[in-house]
Amino acid sequence: MPGVFYQNNSVNHKSNLAGAPVSRYEKLKKNVRIFGLNGGIRSFSTTKVWSKTPLIPISEAKKFPDLSIIDPVYDDISENKSVIDLWRKQLMKEKRIDSDVSKDSIEKELNSIHKLKYPDIADPVPIEKFKTPEKNFLSNNDDLVYTKDLGITLDDFKNLTTKVILVRRTVQMTRKGKIPSMTALVVVGNCRGSAGYGEGKDADVPGAILKATRKAIRNMQYFPRYDDRTIYHDVYHKFKACKLYFWARKPGFGCRTNPVIHEISKCIGISDMSSKCRGSRNPLNVVKGTFEALSKQKLPENISRARGLKLVDVNHVYYGGE
Repeated sequence: MPGVFYQNNSVNHKSNLAGAPVSRYEKLKKNVRIFGLNGGIRSFSTTKVWSKTPLIPISEAKKFPDLSIIDPVYDDISENKSVIDLWRKQLMKEKRIDSDVSKDSIEKELNSIHKLKYPDIADPVPIEKFKTPEKNFLSNNDDLVYTKDLGITLDDFKNLTTKVILVRRTVQMTRKGKIPSMTALVVVGNCRGSAGYGEGKDADVPGAILKATRKAIRNMQYFPRYDDRTIYHDVYHKFKACKLYFWARKPGFGCRTNPVIHEISKCIGISDMSSKCRGSRNPLNVVKGTFEALSKQKLPENISRARGLKLVDVNHVYYGGE
Protein backbone atom coordinates (compact mmCIF):
# COMPACT_ATOMS: atom_id res chain seq x y z
CA MET A 1 0.00 0.00 0.00
CA PRO A 2 2.42 2.74 -1.17
CA GLY A 3 1.85 6.32 -0.34
CA VAL A 4 0.34 5.70 3.12
CA PHE A 5 0.47 8.89 5.11
CA TYR A 6 0.76 9.77 8.77
CA GLN A 7 -2.50 11.20 10.07
CA ASN A 8 -2.63 13.64 12.95
CA ASN A 9 -6.10 15.15 13.34
CA SER A 10 -5.19 17.64 16.04
CA VAL A 11 -2.44 19.49 14.10
CA ASN A 12 -3.23 22.91 12.65
CA HIS A 13 -3.17 22.38 8.89
CA LYS A 14 -2.61 26.05 8.08
CA SER A 15 0.72 26.15 9.85
CA ASN A 16 1.85 22.60 8.95
CA LEU A 17 1.72 21.95 5.23
CA ALA A 18 1.68 18.46 3.69
CA GLY A 19 5.16 16.98 3.88
CA ALA A 20 6.41 19.25 6.66
CA PRO A 21 8.11 17.41 9.54
CA VAL A 22 6.45 17.44 12.93
CA SER A 23 8.49 17.83 16.12
CA ARG A 24 8.94 14.81 18.39
CA TYR A 25 7.61 16.67 21.42
CA GLU A 26 4.40 17.61 19.60
CA LYS A 27 3.92 14.01 18.48
CA LEU A 28 4.37 12.53 21.96
CA LYS A 29 1.97 15.12 23.35
CA LYS A 30 -0.86 13.81 21.12
CA ASN A 31 -0.52 10.27 22.54
CA VAL A 32 -1.37 8.47 19.28
CA ARG A 33 -0.08 4.99 18.42
CA ILE A 34 1.97 4.63 15.23
CA PHE A 35 1.61 1.66 12.88
CA GLY A 36 4.35 0.67 10.42
CA LEU A 37 2.80 0.03 7.01
CA ASN A 38 4.32 -0.77 3.63
CA GLY A 39 6.37 2.26 2.71
CA GLY A 40 5.16 4.70 5.37
CA ILE A 41 3.92 5.30 8.91
CA ARG A 42 0.23 5.80 9.74
CA SER A 43 -1.45 6.54 13.07
CA PHE A 44 -4.62 4.68 13.95
CA SER A 45 -7.45 6.91 15.13
CA THR A 46 -11.20 6.47 15.47
CA THR A 47 -11.91 10.16 14.90
CA LYS A 48 -13.11 11.69 11.61
CA VAL A 49 -10.57 11.64 8.79
CA TRP A 50 -9.49 15.07 7.54
CA SER A 51 -9.23 15.88 3.86
CA LYS A 52 -5.71 17.34 4.29
CA THR A 53 -3.22 15.27 6.29
CA PRO A 54 0.35 16.37 7.13
CA LEU A 55 3.12 13.91 6.31
CA ILE A 56 6.20 13.01 8.32
CA PRO A 57 9.42 11.30 7.20
CA ILE A 58 9.77 7.61 8.05
CA SER A 59 13.16 8.09 9.67
CA GLU A 60 11.70 10.64 12.08
CA ALA A 61 8.58 8.59 12.83
CA LYS A 62 10.55 5.44 13.68
CA LYS A 63 12.13 7.25 16.64
CA PHE A 64 8.76 7.52 18.40
CA PRO A 65 8.09 4.93 21.11
CA ASP A 66 5.22 2.43 21.02
CA LEU A 67 2.51 4.16 23.01
CA SER A 68 0.29 1.07 23.09
CA ILE A 69 2.10 0.05 26.27
CA ILE A 70 0.98 3.29 27.96
CA ASP A 71 -2.54 3.52 26.51
CA PRO A 72 -4.26 0.10 26.47
CA VAL A 73 -7.13 1.45 24.34
CA TYR A 74 -5.15 0.82 21.16
CA ASP A 75 -4.51 -2.82 22.08
CA ASP A 76 -8.09 -3.72 21.15
CA ILE A 77 -7.89 -6.38 18.44
CA SER A 78 -11.39 -5.73 17.16
CA GLU A 79 -10.64 -2.00 16.77
CA ASN A 80 -7.45 -2.71 14.80
CA LYS A 81 -9.00 -5.40 12.60
CA SER A 82 -8.65 -3.42 9.37
CA VAL A 83 -4.95 -2.81 10.01
CA ILE A 84 -4.31 -6.45 10.90
CA ASP A 85 -6.08 -7.57 7.74
CA LEU A 86 -3.80 -5.29 5.73
CA TRP A 87 -0.72 -6.79 7.42
CA ARG A 88 -1.99 -10.28 6.66
CA LYS A 89 -2.51 -9.51 2.96
CA GLN A 90 0.96 -7.98 2.69
CA LEU A 91 2.55 -11.00 4.36
CA MET A 92 0.71 -13.43 2.09
CA LYS A 93 1.76 -11.37 -0.93
CA GLU A 94 5.39 -11.53 0.16
CA LYS A 95 5.18 -15.28 0.72
CA ARG A 96 3.25 -15.67 -2.56
CA ILE A 97 0.44 -17.58 -0.91
CA ASP A 98 -3.01 -17.32 -2.46
CA SER A 99 -4.81 -20.20 -0.72
CA ASP A 100 -5.56 -20.98 2.91
CA VAL A 101 -3.34 -24.08 2.95
CA SER A 102 -0.76 -22.62 5.35
CA LYS A 103 -3.12 -20.25 7.14
CA ASP A 104 -1.94 -21.32 10.62
CA SER A 105 1.70 -20.65 9.80
CA ILE A 106 0.83 -17.19 8.42
CA GLU A 107 -1.09 -16.33 11.59
CA LYS A 108 1.79 -17.44 13.82
CA GLU A 109 4.29 -15.41 11.81
CA LEU A 110 1.97 -12.40 11.81
CA ASN A 111 1.53 -12.54 15.59
CA SER A 112 5.27 -12.87 16.16
CA ILE A 113 6.21 -9.97 13.86
CA HIS A 114 3.66 -7.44 15.16
CA LYS A 115 3.33 -8.92 18.69
CA LEU A 116 -0.43 -9.31 18.54
CA LYS A 117 -2.21 -10.51 21.66
CA TYR A 118 -5.75 -11.81 21.33
CA PRO A 119 -8.05 -11.83 24.38
CA ASP A 120 -8.86 -15.15 25.99
CA ILE A 121 -12.42 -16.15 25.08
CA ALA A 122 -14.12 -18.93 27.02
CA ASP A 123 -15.41 -21.87 25.02
CA PRO A 124 -19.15 -21.67 24.37
CA VAL A 125 -21.39 -23.96 26.37
CA PRO A 126 -22.38 -26.91 24.16
CA ILE A 127 -26.10 -27.05 23.42
CA GLU A 128 -27.58 -30.48 23.12
CA LYS A 129 -29.48 -30.88 19.87
CA PHE A 130 -32.09 -33.51 19.25
CA LYS A 131 -32.24 -34.30 15.58
CA THR A 132 -34.13 -37.51 15.00
CA PRO A 133 -35.85 -38.35 11.71
CA GLU A 134 -39.62 -38.12 11.73
CA LYS A 135 -40.03 -41.73 10.58
CA ASN A 136 -38.27 -43.03 13.69
CA PHE A 137 -41.14 -41.75 15.86
CA LEU A 138 -43.66 -44.01 14.12
CA SER A 139 -44.17 -47.08 16.28
CA ASN A 140 -46.11 -50.24 15.49
CA ASN A 141 -49.36 -48.74 16.76
CA ASP A 142 -48.78 -45.37 15.03
CA ASP A 143 -48.58 -43.64 18.42
CA LEU A 144 -46.90 -40.31 19.06
CA VAL A 145 -43.75 -40.62 21.18
CA TYR A 146 -42.53 -37.83 23.46
CA THR A 147 -39.12 -36.31 22.71
CA LYS A 148 -37.35 -33.22 24.03
CA ASP A 149 -37.29 -31.50 20.65
CA LEU A 150 -41.06 -30.89 20.96
CA GLY A 151 -40.33 -27.97 23.31
CA ILE A 152 -42.78 -28.94 26.09
CA THR A 153 -42.57 -30.96 29.28
CA LEU A 154 -43.75 -34.54 29.62
CA ASP A 155 -46.69 -33.52 31.85
CA ASP A 156 -47.92 -31.01 29.25
CA PHE A 157 -47.47 -33.62 26.54
CA LYS A 158 -49.77 -36.05 28.35
CA ASN A 159 -52.54 -33.43 28.69
CA LEU A 160 -52.66 -32.36 25.03
CA THR A 161 -55.87 -32.47 22.99
CA THR A 162 -55.51 -33.41 19.32
CA LYS A 163 -58.07 -32.67 16.60
CA VAL A 164 -57.66 -33.84 12.98
CA ILE A 165 -59.23 -31.10 10.87
CA LEU A 166 -58.52 -32.28 7.33
CA VAL A 167 -57.24 -35.38 5.53
CA ARG A 168 -57.03 -35.34 1.76
CA ARG A 169 -55.43 -37.43 -0.96
CA THR A 170 -53.20 -35.94 -3.64
CA VAL A 171 -51.71 -37.61 -6.70
CA GLN A 172 -48.52 -36.75 -8.58
CA MET A 173 -48.61 -37.66 -12.25
CA THR A 174 -45.37 -39.06 -13.70
CA ARG A 175 -44.50 -40.99 -16.82
CA LYS A 176 -44.36 -44.17 -14.73
CA GLY A 177 -47.87 -43.60 -13.40
CA LYS A 178 -49.62 -42.00 -10.44
CA ILE A 179 -47.85 -41.49 -7.09
CA PRO A 180 -50.49 -41.02 -4.36
CA SER A 181 -49.81 -39.23 -1.07
CA MET A 182 -51.88 -38.15 1.93
CA THR A 183 -51.99 -34.69 3.51
CA ALA A 184 -53.29 -34.02 7.04
CA LEU A 185 -54.10 -30.85 8.99
CA VAL A 186 -54.03 -31.21 12.79
CA VAL A 187 -54.75 -28.77 15.65
CA VAL A 188 -53.25 -29.41 19.11
CA GLY A 189 -53.97 -27.59 22.38
CA ASN A 190 -53.83 -27.93 26.16
CA CYS A 191 -57.29 -26.35 26.81
CA ARG A 192 -55.60 -23.69 28.95
CA GLY A 193 -54.89 -21.02 26.35
CA SER A 194 -52.16 -22.63 24.20
CA ALA A 195 -52.71 -24.19 20.79
CA GLY A 196 -50.99 -24.75 17.46
CA TYR A 197 -51.61 -26.24 14.04
CA GLY A 198 -49.45 -28.25 11.64
CA GLU A 199 -49.52 -29.84 8.21
CA GLY A 200 -48.08 -33.26 7.40
CA LYS A 201 -47.61 -35.22 4.20
CA ASP A 202 -46.85 -38.93 3.89
CA ALA A 203 -47.64 -41.99 1.81
CA ASP A 204 -50.30 -43.15 4.28
CA VAL A 205 -52.77 -41.44 6.60
CA PRO A 206 -51.20 -42.39 9.99
CA GLY A 207 -47.80 -41.09 8.92
CA ALA A 208 -49.25 -37.79 7.70
CA ILE A 209 -51.21 -37.29 10.93
CA LEU A 210 -48.12 -38.09 12.99
CA LYS A 211 -45.97 -35.52 11.18
CA ALA A 212 -48.72 -32.90 11.36
CA THR A 213 -49.16 -33.49 15.09
CA ARG A 214 -45.49 -33.03 15.82
CA LYS A 215 -45.37 -29.80 13.81
CA ALA A 216 -48.49 -28.55 15.61
CA ILE A 217 -46.87 -29.15 19.02
CA ARG A 218 -43.77 -27.20 17.98
CA ASN A 219 -45.92 -24.32 16.70
CA MET A 220 -47.99 -23.90 19.88
CA GLN A 221 -48.62 -20.32 21.02
CA TYR A 222 -50.56 -18.66 23.82
CA PHE A 223 -53.88 -16.84 23.33
CA PRO A 224 -55.22 -14.48 26.05
CA ARG A 225 -58.71 -15.29 27.39
CA TYR A 226 -61.05 -13.19 29.50
CA ASP A 227 -62.02 -15.11 32.66
CA ASP A 228 -60.48 -18.19 30.98
CA ARG A 229 -63.65 -18.64 28.92
CA THR A 230 -64.01 -16.07 26.10
CA ILE A 231 -62.13 -13.47 24.05
CA TYR A 232 -61.51 -9.92 25.28
CA HIS A 233 -63.36 -8.08 22.51
CA ASP A 234 -65.00 -8.52 19.12
CA VAL A 235 -62.56 -9.31 16.33
CA TYR A 236 -62.76 -9.04 12.55
CA HIS A 237 -60.02 -10.52 10.40
CA LYS A 238 -59.62 -11.30 6.72
CA PHE A 239 -57.31 -14.07 5.57
CA LYS A 240 -57.12 -14.28 1.76
CA ALA A 241 -60.73 -14.86 0.63
CA CYS A 242 -61.94 -15.88 4.10
CA LYS A 243 -63.67 -13.22 6.26
CA LEU A 244 -63.88 -14.10 9.95
CA TYR A 245 -66.04 -12.42 12.63
CA PHE A 246 -65.69 -13.19 16.36
CA TRP A 247 -67.90 -11.94 19.19
CA ALA A 248 -67.33 -12.25 22.94
CA ARG A 249 -70.33 -13.70 24.81
CA LYS A 250 -71.61 -13.97 28.38
CA PRO A 251 -71.08 -17.02 30.61
CA GLY A 252 -73.10 -20.06 29.60
CA PHE A 253 -73.62 -18.94 26.02
CA GLY A 254 -71.55 -21.77 24.57
CA CYS A 255 -69.38 -21.93 21.48
CA ARG A 256 -71.64 -21.33 18.47
CA THR A 257 -69.19 -21.17 15.60
CA ASN A 258 -68.07 -22.78 12.39
CA PRO A 259 -67.20 -26.51 12.87
CA VAL A 260 -63.50 -25.88 12.23
CA ILE A 261 -63.43 -22.87 14.59
CA HIS A 262 -65.35 -24.94 17.15
CA GLU A 263 -62.56 -27.54 17.26
CA ILE A 264 -59.93 -24.82 17.57
CA SER A 265 -61.86 -23.20 20.44
CA LYS A 266 -61.94 -26.52 22.30
CA CYS A 267 -58.17 -26.91 21.97
CA ILE A 268 -57.55 -23.35 23.19
CA GLY A 269 -60.09 -23.53 26.01
CA ILE A 270 -62.65 -20.95 24.85
CA SER A 271 -66.15 -21.96 25.95
CA ASP A 272 -68.24 -18.80 25.28
CA MET A 273 -67.90 -17.28 21.85
CA SER A 274 -69.81 -16.87 18.58
CA SER A 275 -68.32 -16.43 15.14
CA LYS A 276 -69.22 -16.21 11.49
CA CYS A 277 -67.18 -17.37 8.50
CA ARG A 278 -67.98 -15.70 5.18
CA GLY A 279 -66.40 -16.07 1.79
CA SER A 280 -64.01 -18.99 1.41
CA ARG A 281 -64.60 -21.85 3.85
CA ASN A 282 -61.49 -23.80 2.97
CA PRO A 283 -60.47 -25.53 6.26
CA LEU A 284 -56.82 -24.60 5.77
CA ASN A 285 -57.63 -20.90 5.33
CA VAL A 286 -60.10 -20.95 8.21
CA VAL A 287 -57.52 -22.46 10.58
CA LYS A 288 -54.76 -20.03 9.63
CA GLY A 289 -57.14 -17.05 9.73
CA THR A 290 -58.48 -18.03 13.16
CA PHE A 291 -55.00 -18.29 14.66
CA GLU A 292 -54.04 -14.90 13.24
CA ALA A 293 -57.25 -13.25 14.43
CA LEU A 294 -57.09 -14.55 18.01
CA SER A 295 -53.44 -13.58 18.32
CA LYS A 296 -54.21 -9.92 17.47
CA GLN A 297 -56.36 -9.22 20.54
CA LYS A 298 -55.69 -5.94 22.35
CA LEU A 299 -55.41 -6.47 26.08
CA PRO A 300 -56.92 -3.85 28.42
CA GLU A 301 -53.67 -3.65 30.37
CA ASN A 302 -51.73 -2.61 27.28
CA ILE A 303 -54.36 -0.06 26.25
CA SER A 304 -54.45 1.55 29.72
CA ARG A 305 -50.66 1.69 29.85
CA ALA A 306 -50.52 3.33 26.43
CA ARG A 307 -53.14 5.96 27.38
CA GLY A 308 -51.75 6.54 30.88
CA LEU A 309 -55.03 5.69 32.60
CA LYS A 310 -55.93 3.47 35.52
CA LEU A 311 -57.65 0.19 34.66
CA VAL A 312 -60.66 -1.02 36.64
CA ASP A 313 -62.60 -4.16 35.67
CA VAL A 314 -66.20 -3.17 36.38
CA ASN A 315 -67.45 -6.72 36.02
CA HIS A 316 -65.14 -8.00 38.77
CA VAL A 317 -65.13 -4.95 41.09
CA TYR A 318 -68.83 -4.03 41.09
CA TYR A 319 -70.68 -7.13 39.98
CA GLY A 320 -68.62 -9.94 41.50
CA GLY A 321 -67.30 -11.34 38.23
CA GLU A 322 -70.40 -13.19 37.03
